Amino acid sequence: MKRAIGIDLGGTAIKGTIMSEDGVCSHTTRVPTEATQGGQRVLENILSLIDQLIKKSGLAPSDFVGIGFGTPGFVDEDGTILGGAENLPGWKGTQVYAPIKERFGFKALGANDVTAVALAELKYGAGRGVNNIVCMALGTGLGGGIVTSGKLYKGTHGMAGEVGHIMVEPDGYPCTCGRKGCVERYASATGIVHMAIEFSKAAAGSEITPFAEIACKNPDEITSKMVYEYVAKSDAIALKVHNKMCNMLGRAAGTLIDILSPDRIILGGGVMMAGGIIIDTVKQYTKQYCWPAIFERCEIVPAKLSEDAGVIGAASLALE
Repeated sequence: MKRAIGIDLGGTAIKGTIMSEDGVCSHTTRVPTEATQGGQRVLENILSLIDQLIKKSGLAPSDFVGIGFGTPGFVDEDGTILGGAENLPGWKGTQVYAPIKERFGFKALGANDVTAVALAELKYGAGRGVNNIVCMALGTGLGGGIVTSGKLYKGTHGMAGEVGHIMVEPDGYPCTCGRKGCVERYASATGIVHMAIEFSKAAAGSEITPFAEIACKNPDEITSKMVYEYVAKSDAIALKVHNKMCNMLGRAAGTLIDILSPDRIILGGGVMMAGGIIIDTVKQYTKQYCWPAIFERCEIVPAKLSEDAGVIGAASLALE
């Protein structure tokens, strides 16, 4: 049976696993990323993790078809990190494929981390049974991955899938990319917190609610999870944040549906722990922003795979 190593690179930890072609993972291991110490340290930690996995398995490097890895940012065809990984100082420009080949003798294949998640959902999660999906991961930011005709769509230099930077509101909130109104500034944990504080301050003295009162007094304590705790209590300000977020996400989803006509839009990431209320509201908004005939043929569903989606998708890259 074929086996591959999957690596999921995060800002705090690097997670690795050994996966067989039937999707079974074993020997899952984590090591610190040590992102602040630069790209070469991150690379050495990846190589060390690969070495640990091989030793734990009792197998030889020749027993693996290769290694796949998911990373913030983008991976060029030659294995060079192109950028988009601001939380990993010095990672841009790092060459990954050659050092792996030199040390272990097997091939490596990398992709954006959410692109890898899209592949995992296609093969083992919410995308099973269809060939065209778009994954949108609502975490600190908003990442994306696209699968067309059963294959990952990476685009030129692996840079496709930047759904978080679809502009949904001209002259909207400033984005880290240098533009304004990107959907990431609304449909992400960061965006939700920003709106929650802004809306609460605007309501002070007039429409103050229990949530708004907390947000005004202790803005540093606000989290997206807290916002949704108050959404569940029907707090007017929390609901205003929720509806704004879902409206903006619906605009982006509608654009993607019109362009790609996917079978499914899959919503994942930490923000989606809030439950079905986000899916239900996003559906209501999305249908306003795309052609009805296409919308009727596209499902909007929650992701099925949990925290292992990154390593499963990464290993799947190599197995394919």
